[in-house]
Amino acid sequence: MPKKSFGNWPVYFKERLILRNPNSPVGVVTLWLPKENVIDHLSGDSFSVCGQLYTKGGINYIVRNILANPKICRLIMCGVDRQGSGEALKLFFENGVEPEKDTSGKLISWKVIGDTKVFLDPQIPMELINKVREAVKLYDYRTFPLEEMGSKVKKTHEKSMDSKPFCDPVILPEAEKTTANVFPSDRSVYKIRRDYIGEAWIDILKTVTRFGQKIPGMYGEVSQVQNLSVVIEKEDPDDPQMESYFNFDGEQLKLYYKGFFSRNENQSEVYTYGERIFDWNGIDQEKIMVEKLKRYEHDRGVMAVLWKPEADNFPLEGIKISKMKQTEKWRVPCLVMILGQVSNGKFDMTAVFRNNDVYGAWPLNSFALRKFQKNIAQKAGLGLGILTTISHIAEIYNMNFDDALKIVHKEDTLSRNCQNDPRGYYIVNREGDEIVVTFYSPDGLTELGTYRKDGLLPKSARDLCAEILKDLLVSDNGAACDLGRQLAKAEAAIKLGLHFEQDQPLKFPDQDL
Repeated sequence: MPKKSFGNWPVYFKERLILRNPNSPVGVVTLWLPKENVIDHLSGDSFSVCGQLYTKGGINYIVRNILANPKICRLIMCGVDRQGSGEALKLFFENGVEPEKDTSGKLISWKVIGDTKVFLDPQIPMELINKVREAVKLYDYRTFPLEEMGSKVKKTHEKSMDSKPFCDPVILPEAEKTTANVFPSDRSVYKIRRDYIGEAWIDILKTVTRFGQKIPGMYGEVSQVQNLSVVIEKEDPDDPQMESYFNFDGEQLKLYYKGFFSRNENQSEVYTYGERIFDWNGIDQEKIMVEKLKRYEHDRGVMAVLWKPEADNFPLEGIKISKMKQTEKWRVPCLVMILGQVSNGKFDMTAVFRNNDVYGAWPLNSFALRKFQKNIAQKAGLGLGILTTISHIAEIYNMNFDDALKIVHKEDTLSRNCQNDPRGYYIVNREGDEIVVTFYSPDGLTELGTYRKDGLLPKSARDLCAEILKDLLVSDNGAACDLGRQLAKAEAAIKLGLHFEQDQPLKFPDQDL
């Protein structure tokens, strides 16, 4: 009997699946084990479809594909379960799903009982989900040797050949496409490195608008990220790079300088940064910082503290508490600590904020801190090094969110993403059938290491990347992307007999070089 065509099935990820016998009721799920490795152990007609299940989200498409081809009633699961997708599939068949609803009661997804991170589209009716669970039997062979899969799959195929489709084929509506309001991230420590404050500000606004979590605050909702670290390398506070997209001008910056360095002698403010730095209960902390640097430039105690525990940790008696259980008309400093260190004759400085309004305050804060840093450097006879600001909470108020987005959309050009990697640069060559990568210090005077790999080996470019990443030789995303491109081209050139030259298109040997 001739085999039938699969037609338009599978509906999802057809190009990533291996199809063999459309009459077989058996599907093979190999989890993280390459499906090609499993296929070598299976007879050609003993299964219908074979594919991997990298993530738990893929369960949604397994269900959809089975409903589109209800002939499949047996699933063989094998391989390495690195992300828990196999266990989640098992829980789906054992426990079923329960509704996940929004605050209005609208169904937004079906959640697998026993796993809080597995969701099925709400477009799949509960009765069809239950039909799949009842009609399809899952065989869990995750702990079995690969060599046994051939006999297991063949036996299951032979015992199930008389099974009938458990329902008519069903093609379900696509899930509604959603736009991510907040993108996933690692939640803490975001690093930005730029020459100038204006350049860094665009990256800051982009980071918080893209990854910021919505949190209620004293003055309305804010978007915030934790531990945002910004490194400024070249800004000269005496000749500031004023950008047209700043929400302040040169005169306003001068006024901010005046307030930042004010000792608040007439007590017109609750506090000023200048008061906390230059007159901490009669102590001039800047003077002490300079004296320490002059005495021993590597003193680990070169610092100024702006937080007063006795006054700032908890509101004084009589302070009114608002509805959100926040204090009203009680102000404590956002900038809490300044630390310094000398490197190669230059004074580097780090400023720590407990929280920072990065739209309304960060650029002004940074210009003033840069000026403070330069003052110390000059008094101590040192060069001006890098400025680092660390904002434990970096936030944008809801009222400023749209304006921040507009600045990012207008100013964040592709060319801004091309930066030099501070860890150095690399040269990729082909020597015979070998890929050779040599790394140099940023000034080109020191060779940092050479890596070689036979380009005829499988995945040689990938293995070179892994070795280089292991040795921490690349820190910039753009440099890492470019390195991956160059190594992939070099590998392709060796395997295909083409000419390779870094940063140039691949050429056949008879083309003009």
